[in-house]
Amino acid sequence: MTTDALARLREQVRRLERRDLSHSRSDTLATGHSAVDAHLGGGLKTGSLHDFLISDPLEIGASLAMLLPILQKGRGPVFWISDTPAALNAWGLHQCGLSPDTLVCIETDPASLLAVAEDVLRGPERALAVITGSQVPTLKEIRRLNLAVEASGNTGFFLRFALLARAPGKDPCACATRWRILSHPSSPRFFPGLAMPLPGSRRLSAALLRVRGGRPAHWILDCTDHAPLSRSLDALLAHRAPSALPLGRLPARQAPDRARASA
Repeated sequence: MTTDALARLREQVRRLERRDLSHSRSDTLATGHSAVDAHLGGGLKTGSLHDFLISDPLEIGASLAMLLPILQKGRGPVFWISDTPAALNAWGLHQCGLSPDTLVCIETDPASLLAVAEDVLRGPERALAVITGSQVPTLKEIRRLNLAVEASGNTGFFLRFALLARAPGKDPCACATRWRILSHPSSPRFFPGLAMPLPGSRRLSAALLRVRGGRPAHWILDCTDHAPLSRSLDALLAHRAPSALPLGRLPARQAPDRARASA
């Protein structure tokens, strides 16, 4: 059998497998940002892979600010698969609505990272899996993971470092979407009685670099997890002020201690 005939046969098998999938191909995970969800037709598609690129270690918080609210909307467990210890903050996950009861952290060596991820993505748990590692996956490895999520309905998220200056041909993309999330300056908030403005809500620069069957786009997003102060500072601190005493009822002054030690 020739190589072309074998490739056609594999494509026919893939089409037959997709017809029998128990999950709906139209299922989506909303990002929580109406403009982004409208552009994507409701959100990130389940049963797919999504790629989040981090260009600077200081920007990992921006990517998590976009990713964690998406993970919170899943209906199954969340797997965090990495080749280093997962530096996750339990209180931060709780604030994002991600329950520790549904989070499973898996640490493995770099050589086994994608093999473990494939086993998880082939499972029946309707899971979401975050895959974070130091190595760039090859196109063949990504295709294997694509077959896994298409067959199971699970959804995978790559969270990995990639320099801005990296040549496009050196970093293949076979994922449904590819993102680069950066921090963006917030709008200042002015309050009565304050000479200096306070920072507003957290803002993100969200670049959709690639999307399967769609157009790239860019948004400046406001995050609700860092909401600005809704009242003036004096109103917020009013409960800390001592209660006022009725007029004429000042506390008695304590007499000074005049006792002296005898020589």
